[in-house]
Amino acid sequence: MTRTIPLVLPYKDWPQADKTAWEALFATGDIFDGMGPCVDWSDGSRKKRRQSYGYWLSWMERLQPTLLERRPTDRITKDAVRAFLEEAETRVGAITLKNLVSDLYVLAAAIQPTGNWGWLNRLFNRLNHRADHKSLPKPVPISANEVLGRSPLCLEDIEDDPSLNDLKRAIHFRQALMIAFLVSRPVRRRALLAMTEDQHLRKTKEGFKLIFSAEDMKAKKARWSPLPKALVNPMLTYLDRHRPILLGRKTSNALWINQYGDPITPDGPSRELPKVTKRPLGVELRPHKFRHIAATTIAETDPEHVGIIRDILGHATLDMAEKHYNRASGLSACDAYQSVVNQLKKSRR
Repeated sequence: MTRTIPLVLPYKDWPQADKTAWEALFATGDIFDGMGPCVDWSDGSRKKRRQSYGYWLSWMERLQPTLLERRPTDRITKDAVRAFLEEAETRVGAITLKNLVSDLYVLAAAIQPTGNWGWLNRLFNRLNHRADHKSLPKPVPISANEVLGRSPLCLEDIEDDPSLNDLKRAIHFRQALMIAFLVSRPVRRRALLAMTEDQHLRKTKEGFKLIFSAEDMKAKKARWSPLPKALVNPMLTYLDRHRPILLGRKTSNALWINQYGDPITPDGPSRELPKVTKRPLGVELRPHKFRHIAATTIAETDPEHVGIIRDILGHATLDMAEKHYNRASGLSACDAYQSVVNQLKKSRR
């Protein structure tokens, strides 16, 4: 059986040379041994850059395995980085691309300070300019109302499908429930995968309360909200029937379990959701797209309350809400203009 290489290579699977180089960055020796150059990095910075480097190593293992025979910094060439970005561009946006290059540049300079990494820094600056923080990605051609309208039917169909065995039914049900959850409570992927059945999901008289600590959220502010009533019974069904089937003989307090009985990994939703959403919804959606769907739906259908986008998405400011509102206003203006043009055409006829 061929081993599937995840999009982000876990640290335990890194080549030994890369593990050694990484550990040296955070060495905490005494006054005679010296300290690693990155020992003061926060846990968040370490985790982020470890993930970016895992993405880089995964690309090599999948598509350029001969590069792994070289020393870690010798692999970082213009040709290799160009090929890496071309492959990554098929699944991530401009902001993620520039972040990957930024992290690779920081790590390369930390591992080999005497290296000539100016070209990598210039590449980051060009990608940073191209990312254009003020722009929004293209709107997703489906609304939150449409997704939520189809989700209950999808869950019912899965329960009633006689062709599915227990494990397949549990997998499909969990996938459909994740879609409904993400569109109604569009948390970031990190918070989604951090959810546990005992800490983040609290049973109440009315249903469930969702609780996220400050550590779970990018804005470092704790949040809580009720689980939508429409999802209470499906969540109960998942917890009581399908999640135990997915776990099998394994144990875990993670809420979302994959088909192997383990907590879903960071690259799991990126691999799985586009395929799963394509069938019932007609569009491929990755985790972050659900946040754009929520913001666009609010801006277009209830512009008077556009400010709630900040609270729903967990943003620190109203900047993103204003961007979605401006785009929605622009679309409305274009629609009105097109209506005028159409009326003029009719009058000329």
